[in-house]
Formats: sequence, C-alpha cells, structure tokens
Amino acid sequence: MDKSAKDPAKISTMFSTIAPRYDLLNRVLSLGIDGYWRRFAVNQLPKVENAKFLDVATGTCEVALEIAKKYPDAKVSGVDFSEGMLELGREKVRKAGHQGRIDVRLADVTSLPFEDNTFDASIIAFGIRNVQDYKKGIAEMGRVVKSGGKVVILEFTSIQNRFFKLPYRFYITKVLTFIGEMVSGRKGAYKYLPSSMLEFPSPDEFKRSMEETGLQDVKYYKLTFGVTAVHVGTKPK
Repeated sequence: MDKSAKDPAKISTMFSTIAPRYDLLNRVLSLGIDGYWRRFAVNQLPKVENAKFLDVATGTCEVALEIAKKYPDAKVSGVDFSEGMLELGREKVRKAGHQGRIDVRLADVTSLPFEDNTFDASIIAFGIRNVQDYKKGIAEMGRVVKSGGKVVILEFTSIQNRFFKLPYRFYITKVLTFIGEMVSGRKGAYKYLPSSMLEFPSPDEFKRSMEETGLQDVKYYKLTFGVTAVHVGTKPK
C-alpha cells in the first residue's frame, strides 16, 4: 500500500466522516464478532490493583468501556487522532457514568503526550494498521508503559488459512466495501480498508516488529480462523 494512503489527516477525516455509524458498521462487517475480539484483547491486560491503562486509537471508546467493566478499580486514558470519533466516545463514557475513570483526549500514537513508565499496560484495537510508521507507534506504546507492563495489539491479519483465504479476500474486497458504503452512506468510505488488511504483516512478521521495538516474550493468539490476532508483549524490567 502506498504510504500516502495512510496520511494521518486523510485517515482522521475519513473516521470523523463515518463516526456516527462506526459502531454499527463494526457489528455488521464483523458479523457481530467484534465484541468477542475486544473482550479477548482486554482479558490480556495485567491484573493490577488500581491499574492505569492506555487505550490507543480509542475511537468511540468501546475498548475503554470494556476495560472499565472488566477492571472496576482501573483508570483509563483514551487517545485518538479523530475528533469526530472522540465526540461520540465522550458521550458514551458520559452515559455509562465513567467520566471520572475514563479520560479521553486528542493525540497520535506516534507521539503520545505522556511521560515514560506511566501505565501498567497499553492497548490498541484495529488501529495500528492505519499508522504510517507502525513500529514507531508500537515503540511509543512501550515507552509509556512501566517496566514489566504489557503492550496488547488487536488487529486484522493477512489470513494464512488456505481454505479460508479466497472467501475472506472476496468478502473484504467486494462485500465489505459495498456494505460499508451502504451503512455509512458515504461512497468510498471503506475503499482503503481491504488493502490495509490484506497487506498487513503476518502474525509472525508482526511479532518480530514488536520484538524489534524492545518488547519481550511476545505472544500472539489467532482468533476466528485467523481473521484477527491479539499480540501481547512485555516491557523489559
């Protein structure tokens, strides 16, 4: 994929455009499985009392709210580079009564506005593939995590299962883009998505990328025939 297709301003504008129907799109396009994927990723966060977690590319705060539900004494900072998405996220946080536990702000994963060693873990769901320099993003997620803390990344994969590969390619190149346009009401809104998914590194390649940023004990879990994978790395002590 041409890096210009991942221009932060273009991606931010695109997400702000589809924000009002983003959650519905996720449910429809994932056939309702996206909630399970997020819960699985959140379950990889460390069990720490009064934990501080960072949710990167928080969007409409689905992951942040899942963290608040799973870890009742935790505090969550959510960041995203799309103000349109954050407006919806803040409203969902308010309705859930979590304003004191979930703080949401505008920021980019490649330049996080936090001190080193601030959080017990950082997590990103379906956001890292949209970052031009995703290794820099991973490095930043590691920088702000305490020694021994976790970096958790949930992302679509370039599917490896040979029986599922062709149907999957057809679904994301034809069906997904069509449904995306129908539900969002925005022509071309999901046009870039197939290439961003198909060209994303394999789980083994991505594991190496995380290790190259300094993370250790990197493990990954393939979910739903390898459609997505959850990678978990540990910051050295």
